[in-house]
Parts: sequence; structure tokens; C-alpha cells
Amino acid sequence: MRYKIEEHDYQVRINHAERFLKDGDKVKATVMFRGREIQHVDLAEELLNRMAKDLQSVAEIQQLPKREGRNMTMLMAPKKA
Repeated sequence: MRYKIEEHDYQVRINHAERFLKDGDKVKATVMFRGREIQHVDLAEELLNRMAKDLQSVAEIQQLPKREGRNMTMLMAPKKA
């Protein structure tokens, strides 16, 4: 996804991630940067932190948001019962 994602698209991503986590799968969230968007790394980190907060009932963060070139990724795993 991109850091300028619209609210409805964001909710679709959250619902898919929640479904995957409930099925016992891990979720890797990636924010891609194009061109000058690379200057707004802070906005992408805010988006990933918001995603982690929205999924905290079913997920635990396995890898904090980390920048890798033109991408920023975060890995979440299902919560242990």
C-alpha cells in the first residue's frame, strides 16, 4: 500500500489482515514509496503503527516498522492463546 491510502482502502486491508491472522497466518505490511514520497517516511511509520493498533486484539508485532530501500515493512503474527 501507499502512505496516502484512502480510508475505505485502509479498512479493506485491515479486514484482510485480520482474517489472515485469525486463520493463524502471519501478515507482512508494506508501504511503498515512489519518487519524492521517500521524504515522508514519518507518515508511513504512522500508518503502520495505526495498523498495529487497529489489529492489537488479534496480532502481536514480530518486527517493528523498518525501512528497506524504497519500502517500509512491518511483520505481525497471530496472538498466542
